[in-house]
This record gives sequence, C-alpha cells and structure tokens, in this order.
Amino acid sequence: MDRIPLVVAATDGSPEATAAVIEAADEAARRGAELEIVFAWEGSVHERYAGYREVLSDHVERIRREAADVARSRQPGIGTRSLVVHDAPVAGLLEVAKRADLLVVGSRGRGAVAGILLGSVSLALAARVPCPVLVVRSRVHPGRAVAVGVAGEESRRALERAFAEARARDVGVIAVHAWDYPEIPRALWEARGAESPYHRAEEFARRVLATVVSPLREANPRMPVEERVVRSGAAAALLSATRDAGLIVVGRHASPHHFGPRLGHATTALLHHAHAPLLVVPSDPPDGLGSWAAGTSRPEVG
Repeated sequence: MDRIPLVVAATDGSPEATAAVIEAADEAARRGAELEIVFAWEGSVHERYAGYREVLSDHVERIRREAADVARSRQPGIGTRSLVVHDAPVAGLLEVAKRADLLVVGSRGRGAVAGILLGSVSLALAARVPCPVLVVRSRVHPGRAVAVGVAGEESRRALERAFAEARARDVGVIAVHAWDYPEIPRALWEARGAESPYHRAEEFARRVLATVVSPLREANPRMPVEERVVRSGAAAALLSATRDAGLIVVGRHASPHHFGPRLGHATTALLHHAHAPLLVVPSDPPDGLGSWAAGTSRPEVG
C-alpha cells in the first residue's frame, strides 16, 4: 500500500500562523495528503505558580482546536489531526518534520507563550529542516505564476519542484537567473554592440538558464514559461519576481558553516520581504543540513 503524503503546519494562533494553516490545508488537498497541525511549546518557569499551568494548557488547547477547525472548514475532504509537542519550537518541529513531506510555517508569530513562529524560528527551520519548507506571509495570491530562482544545474531540484507546483495550481512558471559582471563604462560596451564583453556575458547567462529550463519546458509543452535574465544580485532579482508570483521557489544547498546551517543572503531576504509564499527546497540528501542562496552567474569572457 502506497504511503499517504503528510503536510505539517505549525501554529501559535497568530494571523501569520492562521494563513499558514490555510495554505497547508490547500497543499494537502492538492497532494492528496494528510494534514497534521502542530503547536510546539516547552513550558515556562512560571508553571510553578498555582493555576498557571492549567491556564496555559487551556490557552494552547484552544489554539490547537481553532487551527484544526480552520483547516477542516477550508478543506473538509482532507484527513486532519492536531497535536501539542512539548519541546522548544525549533527542536520540536525539526523532529516532527522528519516524517513530513512538507512543513508549512508563518513568516513570524505572536511571540507569546513561547511563540512558535518568531522570525528567528522560521529562519532556523528553513535552514535545517530535511523536507521542503513553505514560509507563508499573511497575503497569498492564487492564480499567479510560480517563480523559481535558477543559478545553474545545481538548481534543478528546485526547478523541478517549481514546475510540479505550477501544474498543481494550473499556472505558469517564471524562471529567474541573476547574473553579474564587473562595472565598465557604458560607452565601452555600447560602442562595440553585440561584441562587447557586457553583451557576451549576458548571452552566456541566457544560455545557462535556457539549458537548465529546456528539458522541463519540453516536458510541459502547454505550460506558460518565462525565462527572466536579470543583471543584478540574486536577492534583488528574486524579490522583484515575487511581485508577479503566487509562490517563489528556491533551492537550499549544503554549505557547512562554523555557526551551523545558515541560509544565503537571497533566501534570507526573501523570507523577510517576499510578496509571495516562499518554498525552500533542500538540494542536499534528506539527512543532511545545508544552506543556499540563489546564486548569480559570473561568466568568464575574454
């Protein structure tokens, strides 16, 4: 018997968490998956005071129940369950995510009762969770294209996921490749036209993107696909693309750091400022930890 996929949604009762639960319910419906809603909290030093633990437990139970009601109201046909995990938010969700196919969190949370979705928590989860992580802000724009950051062949897994998400939503794909080139006087590259180092570098960037996108474009002939080559940093290019997108997809590559797993500059910027939900797709093996920022191409041109 085939295993039923599992979507896990984190909640703390904040508006961002409610938006995450709604999007998680929609994701579960698209995938034929079950939905598990999790509230992770590790208690408080104040529990030693008479009645405090009872009041706190009632509050947590109410949030858990309300989140489950929101999900069932949104998608009554999916299997939904909810639970409370007595652990620190990051540790608790990392453990739950080991059996999930997708983790959905809000971009930030309430910050009360050992709040689960503080910005630092969503950042830590996006950097370390073994499954894809969908970070949801309060506004979701259905019907818009799926944008994806493409650095090169190392972005293939993220690109494949972007096409799959676009098929599930019946929308198109915007493939974004940022490239950079040392500043040179405008008169120099304009005077030589298409033979200038600038234009040769731009053409190289277009070939990089087209090479990676081509197999998926051919496999999805009816899907609208825009290849967007932008001369800028990756963060600026991808943030601009989120204004046109209903979802933005980026890859996360293994990159050991002495402070532990970290996200790159572009992905961190998207987590803070994107105008669409952000799906971070690990490109490393499921049991690995890593980080990645959508890269820019720096071609060698003579």
